[in-house]
Amino acid sequence: MKLLFICILTCSLYISAVAADTVRICSYNILKFSQANEAGRIPQFKMIMDSIRPDILVNQEVADNTAGPRFVSEVLTWAPFAATPYSNGPDTDNMVVYNQDKFDLVGTRRIPTELRDIFETTLALRVANPTSNDTLVVYSVHLKAQDNSADMQQRAREMNALVSSMTSKRFAIVCGDFNVYSPSEPALQALIGPSAKRSFVDPLGTSWRRNDGAYAAFYTQCTRATTISGCGGGVDGGVDDRFDFILPSTELAPRLIKGSYTHVGNDGVPRLNSGIDNPVNKKYSPEMVDALKCGSDHMPLYVDMVLGDVPASVDNADAQDHITVYDGAVIVPPSTHTTYVYAINGTLVSTVTESSIATRIEDLPHGVYAVYNGRSTRLVTVVR
Repeated sequence: MKLLFICILTCSLYISAVAADTVRICSYNILKFSQANEAGRIPQFKMIMDSIRPDILVNQEVADNTAGPRFVSEVLTWAPFAATPYSNGPDTDNMVVYNQDKFDLVGTRRIPTELRDIFETTLALRVANPTSNDTLVVYSVHLKAQDNSADMQQRAREMNALVSSMTSKRFAIVCGDFNVYSPSEPALQALIGPSAKRSFVDPLGTSWRRNDGAYAAFYTQCTRATTISGCGGGVDGGVDDRFDFILPSTELAPRLIKGSYTHVGNDGVPRLNSGIDNPVNKKYSPEMVDALKCGSDHMPLYVDMVLGDVPASVDNADAQDHITVYDGAVIVPPSTHTTYVYAINGTLVSTVTESSIATRIEDLPHGVYAVYNGRSTRLVTVVR
């Protein structure tokens, strides 16, 4: 039975008055993906994305205009996704693919740097009441690689280009391949440091180090110990660096669901200079490990957040303390009354008429549900 994180939030609102949703955002460097460099990786990407099922996918190392159409038609097939228009800048590019059932595209913008463009995408949450939607501004970055002083300084200049033209909207998120080697790097401190012009939050904290077994669970690169023929190229070296990040603005951070920040492929075992399958991966199947190794030299990462009209407690950092982990997809009925589980749009998805039977929702996708026992309503956010 799958582990679910269930955040139970006390709510006095009627179901019809709720317009909230849980959104999963995933960032993934897809390794110079183009028609010429597909290298048979579409099935690998589909297996990976089927396991994550993001609502927003943010990609780096997009090398031509085929990536968006291919991902929409062949990878993200469970919902009506759309890709941002392709923008051919210097070096490789970025794209955002979004679920049109949940978001409308407001606009995009390129922010030039001396190496690659940073990509801004503004999305509006689709809700029944258009006056209560949230706007989310997503930045995809791919900063200069390599570990020397000149490269570090260039990364800082590239990040400063973003900071100097960043949105003032409350809900913003910066994600992508930062290529930083420590939390003290100026490029990262420009967002999460005490002197940042616009403050962002690292959900994993700022005390990590690279190439240190104590922080093995933080690393996103590299999936392979040696190069793999026919899998898009890329680098080798094993799992010893934290290059990829998802950083929410301080206003958005309280809406992140605690424990949802996930590096797909990383089971927390210290491997350092070994690939994600040496020793045998404890969390992911051999098939998934092979797909991750071939798909890219980076791991995808994702986080879940609540957007839309939600109880006040959701917008408070203290609400994160209410998260409980259940071994199995179970909500215990709150009383002897008949218990109803509704989707957030008001659709009845489950009914339990015996108090001794738990309400099972293991087959439901991640999202916000309302549990009503005839007297009171609780909002339940299910995170896979």
